[in-house]
Amino acid sequence: MERIEDLRGRLGSSDEEERRISVRALAGFPLAEVHELLFASLGDESWRVRKEAVDTILLYTATADLARELIALLSVHGNAGLRNSVVEVLQTFGSSVLPQLFEALQDNDPGVRKFIVDILGGIGDPSSVAKLVLVLHDEDSNVAAAAAESLGLIGDEQAVPDLLNALDRDEFLLRYAILKALVKIGAPVPLGKITHLAENPLMKKALYECIGMVGNYEAANLLAEALHDRNRTVRAAAVVALDSIRRRSSQEEIEESIDPCLRLLVGSETVENLLLMHGNQDSRVKLAVIAILGAIKDLRAIDLFLMEYREEKMRQSILAALGSLGEEGGEQLHNRFASADDETRCIIAHIAGELRLRACVRIAAAGLSDGVPLVRALSVEAVGKAEMTELIPALLRLLNDPSADVRRKVTGALVRLANADPASVSSAAKRLAESEEPGCRLQSVKLLGSLRDESHLVLMSKDEDPIVRREAVTYLGELHLPASSGRLSMALADEDLDVRVAAATALGWPGFADEAGSLLLAMSDPSPRVQVAVLKSLGRRKQHSALPGIISILESSSGMLLITALQAAFQISPQQALPYLLKAEQDNDYEVARVARGLLDGVTESI
Repeated sequence: MERIEDLRGRLGSSDEEERRISVRALAGFPLAEVHELLFASLGDESWRVRKEAVDTILLYTATADLARELIALLSVHGNAGLRNSVVEVLQTFGSSVLPQLFEALQDNDPGVRKFIVDILGGIGDPSSVAKLVLVLHDEDSNVAAAAAESLGLIGDEQAVPDLLNALDRDEFLLRYAILKALVKIGAPVPLGKITHLAENPLMKKALYECIGMVGNYEAANLLAEALHDRNRTVRAAAVVALDSIRRRSSQEEIEESIDPCLRLLVGSETVENLLLMHGNQDSRVKLAVIAILGAIKDLRAIDLFLMEYREEKMRQSILAALGSLGEEGGEQLHNRFASADDETRCIIAHIAGELRLRACVRIAAAGLSDGVPLVRALSVEAVGKAEMTELIPALLRLLNDPSADVRRKVTGALVRLANADPASVSSAAKRLAESEEPGCRLQSVKLLGSLRDESHLVLMSKDEDPIVRREAVTYLGELHLPASSGRLSMALADEDLDVRVAAATALGWPGFADEAGSLLLAMSDPSPRVQVAVLKSLGRRKQHSALPGIISILESSSGMLLITALQAAFQISPQQALPYLLKAEQDNDYEVARVARGLLDGVTESI
């Protein structure tokens, strides 16, 4: 171990790294022998050396004497690095040095007292509250303001009465710090204790931010008045506060106390000022402006709503605001639709599907015949979302639309409308089923599936187009109607591979009868894909009669077919599957071995 004197010499080196390593080496000595060197290193010109000194001191026990020596260093002027390092050490020592910190609150130097207050706030121990509320009366306003900030950091509601009383001191810095502290604590505050601060223009922004956190519906009038303020940042704080209070108020409080104040602003210049705030980069302000404009119910806001609707995170707020405008708002949207550009028509068509307004039906009706495919597609979606059953005839006219996207949207909308007007949707499905276009017949299958029309699905499962047959078989399987068993069994012999896979998958439902043993026969299908689907279904059905065929596959297959056969055998009879699992555990195929080991883990419990 190096001698202390050698380390002392190296600590005076011009090489930063040598000084840092020397500081670390001091940790090997008793603190009493090296504390002066460590304290000096806390003020080193290099932040890396200072950091090493902080970390080294923290290795020692935080005794009362060490705490007092560190606190004494706070009175050293001209070395900010030293003071900051001491603050870090004391703050990290935490509650163990509170007694010494409390003593230092009586220091004659206001700079030291402020450091102590900041450290107490950083430690955050609630036992400091009683001491800090006394410091609110410190003769130095900077110290008193620091005490308010620290009380806010600690967040104890017990400090609220003392913070409110301290507002009597007519000092801007202190009052500002108190408002910020009240926001952090978040406890309800009697508005009468703070609203008088609005007399000072410089306090307004902080005041409204505070009211937004701790106020209630009683502040509505004050905040509504603040929306007239000349200062843009003050208006922004007021609108955010008003929106915050409105969000957490009851419906009764909104209807009886908040919104009546706002509706008085209809047609006023204040609305113009709010509209100009849409350029604010703070999303909280933008969302608040949208909500308050909706509550005001000024129709001038609609153009702003349509502009901001392009931003996805704004949409739900805009829809709520538009909904609050009621039928008048809907009429305005309808009026704009005819003359709007393509993008705006798309937006209005989308909105029509989200709102339940009479005018939205007329918007969608106009959109269904729009020259732009995307407008038509969005209008079709709107019809489905809002269940505009009166527009089903217009939808049917679009079944042969030149745009494939529009045609798909029509089918989707009709699926949504199946419960609301099954007769009309059924008529559309039958019409599509008779089309010469396979694509139209495929859309028919989707509609028939939504209607649970088994008889027509059975017919479509015999269609000349394999894709139509496959979809019909898939839907029949999803309906889980036992009467479909025969048709699904016959589909296992279809010439198309995908149809056979769909049928094999569908028959995995135990409720389907398989009296002819079609699934057992399908284990010999020439396609491994069909065999895999069959094995999965036999496993789900736990069909014991399938075990001989499955064992035959286990003895002659590999890869995915072997894996599926192992899983099916395990589902049906873990005991009979055991020897094959043990063999497969040694398989050269990693995936086969992995699956076998996983199944073996469950064999003991199953047996």
